[in-house]
Amino acid sequence: MIKDELISISEAAGLLEVSIDTLRRWDKNGKFRSIKSKGGHRRYSKIQIELYLNDLFGLAQEWILRNFEIPSQFYCSNSATFQTRLIKMQDELSIIPELSYIFSLIVAVTGEIGNNSFDHNIGNWPNMPGIFFGYDLHKKRIALADRGLGVLTTLKRVKTELNTDEEALQVAFTEILSGRAPESRGNDLKFVRQIITDNPIGLKFESGDAELEIIKNGGQLAIQRSAFNFRGCLALITF
Repeated sequence: MIKDELISISEAAGLLEVSIDTLRRWDKNGKFRSIKSKGGHRRYSKIQIELYLNDLFGLAQEWILRNFEIPSQFYCSNSATFQTRLIKMQDELSIIPELSYIFSLIVAVTGEIGNNSFDHNIGNWPNMPGIFFGYDLHKKRIALADRGLGVLTTLKRVKTELNTDEEALQVAFTEILSGRAPESRGNDLKFVRQIITDNPIGLKFESGDAELEIIKNGGQLAIQRSAFNFRGCLALITF
């Protein structure tokens, strides 16, 4: 068995890249519980911290559903920060031999989804601006999320007949709209769909109360109701 290590609140805050006050708040509201020592000091399980940081999709989902502070390593407050971290991920992907033929496409898909969030929420963020962006190259998973307007609200500006999030996802990933904002939302995601269809890359994309996956044989879309409803977008890229 792996022996767990209990660390101090300052060490835990450093690993999670949040303030000590934030950790105290998380403990009080049950978000991230501490273990009290005999002297009453907060101690934290190093294994639990590693699990917390490694469950990227779960962390992105929690951030969308609940208003809490995420570790700074996963938060891109603006497009420039996102581009800097995207380049860093590209550099890390490029030195993995088995991904040499596909790493640029993984970066392209990630870039399109992340930029899509900034492009279609600029000046209209209903909640916290910016996006969640995290990746684990060992597990071959990339998670992105935003707490923006969502696909339905964006597309309904130009396709007023849309009524559901499922319809909006169908349009976003299949129809070429005009190049003017906000009509161009579907163009980026159609490009993403083509890359996913032709390559060993997977995508789960959620918005509102709908979720979508791209089926490899022919690139058909599997769209269904999600288990929860939120404002914004959530994506998991696998490769």
